[in-house]
Amino acid sequence: MTVAKNCRRFMLVLASTAILGACATIQTGHYTDDNVDFGAYQSFSWLNSDPYIAPDGSASVNPLARAIIENAIRTELQEQGYRYIENRDEADLLVAYTVGSRDKVRIESYPVDYRGHWGWHDPRSHYFFRDIEVRNYTEGTLGIDLFDNETGKPVWHGWAQKTVTSQDRADPAPTIEAGIAKLFAAFPG
Repeated sequence: MTVAKNCRRFMLVLASTAILGACATIQTGHYTDDNVDFGAYQSFSWLNSDPYIAPDGSASVNPLARAIIENAIRTELQEQGYRYIENRDEADLLVAYTVGSRDKVRIESYPVDYRGHWGWHDPRSHYFFRDIEVRNYTEGTLGIDLFDNETGKPVWHGWAQKTVTSQDRADPAPTIEAGIAKLFAAFPG
């Protein structure tokens, strides 16, 4: 194999890894009422005229981000075969969502020798000296809830969670859409 082919192959693997790694940073999970037959549902609507449920005292969500979230939820449910109905009284499922963020701190400690031996020192010094790394970050969470319109009972709850980056703040649409798509990939409908 030539050097050019090896280089192209390496770049392809590197690009694939970067793309998969970006998707892997979004964690998702869900809870389903096992007594519910999702095959019986055919339509959905929003829980209220404003499907965003804001906890008391929480910061509001950017209206543009809310539009992206609502469009992505609607698209995913329609791709699952559900029909959107404007009149919530006629829908089988009602949908609501919440958004939140939490500032966190990650502290890591490891022996000084972890990075290798540099200069003259006591070879046992790694037992006594440690490097400490502190990192502040924000974790964002999106929760989606589906309710049976007839009974009012919750039938499905899903959540997507990710460390918020400066790119996410500048352009949240790709992350929101990827998170909601990943979340609905496990939807029972």
